[in-house]
This record gives sequence, structure tokens and C-alpha cells, in this order.
Amino acid sequence: EDSVSFDSEGNFVFNRRRTQCTQRLVSGVAIAVLLNLTEEGPDANTMSLFRDGERISRPQPIPEILKGKPLFPMITFKNLTVQVNFGPLPLAELPFKCRMINDAAEEDVSRIKYPEPSDGRPEVLFPVFLPGEGTFHWLDWFL
Repeated sequence: EDSVSFDSEGNFVFNRRRTQCTQRLVSGVAIAVLLNLTEEGPDANTMSLFRDGERISRPQPIPEILKGKPLFPMITFKNLTVQVNFGPLPLAELPFKCRMINDAAEEDVSRIKYPEPSDGRPEVLFPVFLPGEGTFHWLDWFL
């Protein structure tokens, strides 16, 4: 429930409520999500979307319920090819300097320790679903 994101249609999404904030995203470009977690200034506690280094959405306020909590990056997509870049350098230059996740200051991140798998190999799950075939029921059960 308490999640915030941008979708491929150009919407800012909070708790399944969509607000159009930019045009539809297209393939062949570098998309960046910028979190401004500063406490002061006009863009404090906001998220912005960039395409090839240019801002394509106004800064969207991070909901009050999420302020001060750890935020975890996640990507969901359909009909796209995705390349993830956590740094140390952005794929496209931004009009200002900022740190990427891979270069985050220790005081700006939360480290979570997970138990080591018994066989030493972590498990990754890539669920694939068909529309209208129980996707959300399964996800509710799984999570």
C-alpha cells in the first residue's frame, strides 16, 4: 500500500492513485528517478523524473507517510527493455551534481542484513502473469 512510483504512462503513483505528470516514456532513452531528501528548499522531499539528463516532470512531493523511512528502488515494467544503473556515474549527465545509490553516504542509507541461504546461493523470483488470471491474489498471498 505505502509505495510511490512513476509508471511508463507518465503518471506519479501513490497507493494506486495516478496523477499525470509527464508524457509517456519511450524506449531508447535513459530515464532517471531523482530523490531530493533535503529538509529545506523548494524541492525538499520530492521525486523527479529525468529523460536523457533533462527534467520531464515537476518535483512530486514524497507522501508524509514515507518521509524519514527507508525507500527501496524497484522497477516494474511491460513491453520494455530495462538496464539498471546504480552508479557511480549516471548514464546521462544531469544539470547538477548529485550522488547515486552506489556512492551514497553511509548516513543516507539503511543496510538490511538478510540470513545467508543454507546452500550459499540466493534465490531470485521473476513472476510472470497473464492479465485477469489472479495476479494480485497471488502477490497478496506471496508477500
